[in-house]
Amino acid sequence: MKRETRRLVVYSTVFSIASFGVAAAMSLSAGVFAVGGPVGVFLDPVINLTVPLLLISIGFQVINSKGGPLLMGLISAALFAVAFLPFLALTNVVVGLAVEGSSRILGYRGMRAVVVNTALAGGLEGIVSVLLGALFVGYLINATLALIFTVAYFAESSVIGIMSQSLGSYLLKSGVLK
Repeated sequence: MKRETRRLVVYSTVFSIASFGVAAAMSLSAGVFAVGGPVGVFLDPVINLTVPLLLISIGFQVINSKGGPLLMGLISAALFAVAFLPFLALTNVVVGLAVEGSSRILGYRGMRAVVVNTALAGGLEGIVSVLLGALFVGYLINATLALIFTVAYFAESSVIGIMSQSLGSYLLKSGVLK
């Protein structure tokens, strides 16, 4: 296996597993998935679009090559499938494909690329997971709340993108990650 391919696989696996683990811990400890009412279904992604998304975004920057976002999406999808969360598995495939496409145009590093890729990843992850989750369990979603939370997911993910660019740039320039 070529060095670049091995690097792609190792970093994709490490950042996907780290993000999955942190997301699971944060979701279980916060317990917002158990909040009832029409707003409750939208709250879990708000938690998962913080540190887990930050890890994924730094992973995009560190990998810095074609196929990285897609491979991270596929690895994350496999992790969620093993955890019996098929709607999140499908969501991660969609997100991986979308970010792979945007990163081919914008790149992987630089403020604009990182913010757009992170906002796309987080925003899509948030709303697609809610819509697919509701579809799987037969829950009707309030369209107004879906629109409000879609805007919130993309805004939150943009802020995480700005933080991720600063942190990722520091980690790469300092030599902590290569």
